[in-house]
Amino acid sequence: MRQLFMLKEDYTNENQKEIITRNGDKVYSVDSFNDNGLTCYRVSNTKQEEIARVEKHVGTTLPCLDVIVNERIMFTVEQSESLSMMSFKITSENFEVYDDWWSMDFDVMSGYRKVSKVRNRWTGLGDAYEITVFEKSSEPETIGLMLALDSVKKIEANMKSVK
Repeated sequence: MRQLFMLKEDYTNENQKEIITRNGDKVYSVDSFNDNGLTCYRVSNTKQEEIARVEKHVGTTLPCLDVIVNERIMFTVEQSESLSMMSFKITSENFEVYDDWWSMDFDVMSGYRKVSKVRNRWTGLGDAYEITVFEKSSEPETIGLMLALDSVKKIEANMKSVK
């Protein structure tokens, strides 16, 4: 089992974040960029090798993000076609997401195995996401999914501020 943390807001550089261990050791760098209103991400290890990316899904007019690991789409987070409310759905061939992912309090399952979980946590450095990984092979997918959900939450927050 491994626990990782990412601060929700890093005021030193809003386009780059770090994912760290409980001891404060940097494990991954997260670079963000904007693609037509969607925040997209590239996650790299300490050797600057890409382990995951979150990018805009090609061919859709509604907000939709793909979580890509090893050039395979592992998750798609897309807005439902409901005009009355903003809602998103998560699809994946290999994983299922349980509990309240909108509040960032969810488990990632592969079959009957819990491979990881994400929780909101307050740390000494500030408000953070805690990523607990039970199966190391699912770490990039979990980090990518957490970032994609963070991006769609920003969309919803922007829509509320416009109203």
